[in-house]
Amino acid sequence: MKIKIGILNSKGGCGKTTIAINLSVAISHQMIKTVLIDADPNQGALFWFKKRNKNHLSNYLKVTSLNKLKKIKNFECLIYDCPANMKDKKIKDIISQCNYLIIPIQASIFDQTATNLFLELINKLSRIRKGKTDLVFVINRYKKRAQIFKKLNTFLLSKKIKPLCRLSDRIAYQLLASEGKSIFDVNHKPIYNLKNEWVPLLHFLKVK
Repeated sequence: MKIKIGILNSKGGCGKTTIAINLSVAISHQMIKTVLIDADPNQGALFWFKKRNKNHLSNYLKVTSLNKLKKIKNFECLIYDCPANMKDKKIKDIISQCNYLIIPIQASIFDQTATNLFLELINKLSRIRKGKTDLVFVINRYKKRAQIFKKLNTFLLSKKIKPLCRLSDRIAYQLLASEGKSIFDVNHKPIYNLKNEWVPLLHFLKVK
């Protein structure tokens, strides 16, 4: 069975691309042929992959643009890195293809407002209502002792949202991305805890 995953939220800057590149590497390391579709005009994932190709080319991972989607045939997992402020029709088109929709959330009031509006939109879609696409909520850039995360928890409870995992706010993500890497490319001891935070998500997606 081919798995299709969308990473989507109407709020910009919530870490969709960071999640996309790390997730795609984690899945490809399971020897699953993975294609990451960079649907963002900024093309951050494509830029990252060009750096990666110099030293870390993997036969199990490819990154390409949305306009080349029709040419992609040989894959087992397809991941969409979607931009913020996508038009409603494009959101519907991507969701109509996906088994899973990962929705990153940060603690700011702006993220909560945007997420609330986004949920109002997608919850109207028949595919979501019928449970054909699973919604997966991920708290991104999590800081355990930050007071603002208590407010985020209150918001999530009010929407009956149970986040699947919390990904810590660590500079390692940015430093590794600048080299075309992900946290799943290195075995340094400080990175182990970061990798463990992804385990619930990988299990849920049935790729671990």
